Amino acid sequence: MTVMSVTLIIGLAMTGAAVIMILLDTHETSLREYAVLGLFCAILTMLSYYVELKTPGIAAKIDAVKFGYIGKVFVNPLLLMLAVRFYEVKVAKLWQIFIYLVPIITLYLVFTCERSNLYYQDISLGPDGLLRIVPGPAYYLYIAYNTLLAMIYISFCLYQRPRLRRREKKNNTILLAASFIPFLSLMVYLSGWTKGFDISTIGVMIGALCVTLSILRFGLLNKEEMLQNMATGLIFLDGDNRLIYANRKAMQIIPALGTPLVRTHKLDLKQLCSEEFSSIQVGSASYQRKITEWSNGEGQHGKLLTFDDITEIRARLNRDAMTGLLNHGSFYPMLDDAMSESNRTKQPLCVSIADINSFKQVNDTYGHANGDIVLIALADALHHICGPHGDVFRYGGEEFAVIFRCGYQEAEGIMQDALDAFSAIRYDFLDETITFSFGTAEFDGLETSVALFDRADQLMYKRKKAFHDQERAAKTGA
Repeated sequence: MTVMSVTLIIGLAMTGAAVIMILLDTHETSLREYAVLGLFCAILTMLSYYVELKTPGIAAKIDAVKFGYIGKVFVNPLLLMLAVRFYEVKVAKLWQIFIYLVPIITLYLVFTCERSNLYYQDISLGPDGLLRIVPGPAYYLYIAYNTLLAMIYISFCLYQRPRLRRREKKNNTILLAASFIPFLSLMVYLSGWTKGFDISTIGVMIGALCVTLSILRFGLLNKEEMLQNMATGLIFLDGDNRLIYANRKAMQIIPALGTPLVRTHKLDLKQLCSEEFSSIQVGSASYQRKITEWSNGEGQHGKLLTFDDITEIRARLNRDAMTGLLNHGSFYPMLDDAMSESNRTKQPLCVSIADINSFKQVNDTYGHANGDIVLIALADALHHICGPHGDVFRYGGEEFAVIFRCGYQEAEGIMQDALDAFSAIRYDFLDETITFSFGTAEFDGLETSVALFDRADQLMYKRKKAFHDQERAAKTGA
């Protein structure tokens, strides 16, 4: 067995293995096999062209043609399946098998061309030392198959092109070239302009190299796209605090990163590492910054800044676990903001404080579990009746607070509605009606948030005292 025959067998086995891996592989992880097959096709066509030029004797040149056909026949099917992979279009396995079945049949006909004239009717050696081939009927069928695949592929790429971003369009252009160049070289060869010289081999070689280049670019684009689509903002700074890279989320959080001075790495971004940027509020979203030092083996170093979305975490921290209302920790910051807004817009603002009457007696008599049921009932009443008009808080224990964006009379009326709804609730564990006392104070435009709360709290305790005095009087009278 000659060295060429052994090489042919090894080449065919490797190509077959790559095709099988592509057919059996999942949609997400087949890029590696495509890259191997694309590069292998290019190497095979280059070697076959070199051997055909340098090897004397017609038998060796025919072996070289067979050798090159292993690379040739898989370029167009590979391109079509690669485009399907790039643009995430699903193709049934049956169609994939058909696309690769024709090249395998073609290889069989080429390998047996000395015994059959289906593919080549005649092969002779020209005066320039190159083969002169007279095509057979199977050859023209294969050309028709290749032409159909090329047209489908080019149409598919052109159809996808308008929706692609700029960098993806470059990859699309490489893929178009990978199909158009082999197709054009084949048409030139069939036209007779090359006087029998098979220029299609060079076209296929260029096409296969374009396939490999496209896969490498696609892999890099995928990695960058993964970074760009991360929910975490990423900023890489060099040792001089100049921008190396910022992903899409980082630019949404800090729009100034998109300015020309920053993008051209001319601005010192040391300020991003300061306390000012440790926490950033963008609309209703909150982001927390972390700083990590990075370095590589070439002496380069810098900082990686990550901005994590902590909106949900912060929202949970600002909520009372049992009632789901805003908690004490969020009351004063929100009240300060509301007071600033009231001064700016000249709109009225009120604070109401509610406290459950005789709640200690409920806990002592019926237990804390039943006491929690009462707390949740009041929270629900305040949320549904007062919530549409302001913010409701569990201030602490059995005490609740409401920030109203309305005047005193309206706020008092809403709180009375909440009291009526709450006092109408009946519980399985007791027969008595449970009520609450409340006090409302309207912001005067000058006082602090603590002073405003204290005024409402004092009014609430006056009513609470009146309630208990009335309760004692009723018991004494009884």
